[in-house]
Amino acid sequence: MAGYKTRRRLLLAKIETTYGTDAAPDAMANAILTRSVSVTPMAGDDIERPLDRPYFGNAPRVAGEKHVELEIQVELAGSGAAGTAPSWAPLLRACGFAETVNAGTDVIYNPITGNEESLSCWIHRDGVLHKFTGGRGNVSFTLDVNGIPYMTFRFLGLLAPISNAAIPASDTSGFIAPLPVTSQNTSNFTLHGTALSYSQLSIDMAVNAVKHQVVGPQTSVLITDRAPSGTVVVEEPELATLDLYTKARDASLGTFSLTHGTVAGNIVEFAAPKVGTGSPTEQDLNGVQMLSVPLTINPDAGNDELVITVK
Repeated sequence: MAGYKTRRRLLLAKIETTYGTDAAPDAMANAILTRSVSVTPMAGDDIERPLDRPYFGNAPRVAGEKHVELEIQVELAGSGAAGTAPSWAPLLRACGFAETVNAGTDVIYNPITGNEESLSCWIHRDGVLHKFTGGRGNVSFTLDVNGIPYMTFRFLGLLAPISNAAIPASDTSGFIAPLPVTSQNTSNFTLHGTALSYSQLSIDMAVNAVKHQVVGPQTSVLITDRAPSGTVVVEEPELATLDLYTKARDASLGTFSLTHGTVAGNIVEFAAPKVGTGSPTEQDLNGVQMLSVPLTINPDAGNDELVITVK
């Protein structure tokens, strides 16, 4: 078949029981509702052969290691029922987060160090099927005013054969409609314990996922570090309320929190215990003075620098 259609895409993703062994995600149970999918099916460098020749020209090359790179965006919403994991949870778990389910109440996600889970992904591009195993990656969050909150995931995975296959029937009913970021839906934004009004917020977990290439069975995608950061644009507060200039000068640390959603089953909370605020810069919004504030998101006891609660 020729003329594959760009907009016909389907992503299937499932947590692996054994690292690098295809979990065979099912289209009815493991489909992911995405808002964009970009796959690099054969990322990696070829190897140049630096041969001596009596003429100019490109040196011949041989194929080096290949892996898969995947970037997707997924809307940020709850599961529809408090204490039930959202359908996007496998993606977050493969970015170095642990999942704690409190049935009927909430599901808590916190970053971990070591023993990170991995993902098998099947990416249907109309009639072309790409697969990878052993996937791990990074996640960032965007919650801008009057916009749909979403997550951006970037994965590396171990290359599997590419084939032609029809897109199967799928079920994404577990993904409920997200709420736009508004004053009605979004509340409890605090920085260093002070309630503020904001217009833009981004958080990047900056998970360092790398392809560990060796000869032998230990070839894998590893998570080797993370360094979360972010940026928030706030209405400039009075200095007596929150002196962001002094906070930046003194490299002070304080708490951060945000609640998005008001009805059980579609509430997502962010909490961070030790957030540093960098030097603020001026911005204008409708003639109102705003400050763009860089955030450095630090651990307290460890593996707690950003806790996400879905309830």
